[in-house]
Amino acid sequence: MTTSAGNSMRRFFFDYTTDGRSLYDYCGHEFVSPQSAIDFAQATVQLLQHSLAGGWDGWSIEVRNADGKKFVALPIGTAGPIAA
Repeated sequence: MTTSAGNSMRRFFFDYTTDGRSLYDYCGHEFVSPQSAIDFAQATVQLLQHSLAGGWDGWSIEVRNADGKKFVALPIGTAGPIAA
């Protein structure tokens, strides 16, 4: 897919992981860049940190491209990103 500005859209996947458990994103979402996908994951972390349900401590969101390359793992409920 190509955007109106001519940038090619790429699919990124957002896996939720914790010790010994993973929730895999098999569908993904399309973004124009890895940074756009990371921004989306950061917004998701913020939502989960402030959700009423809670229970996300110790989990991370891993951002990967269609080839499986991990760009970042963002911890939910802790200070900052973990480098890939």
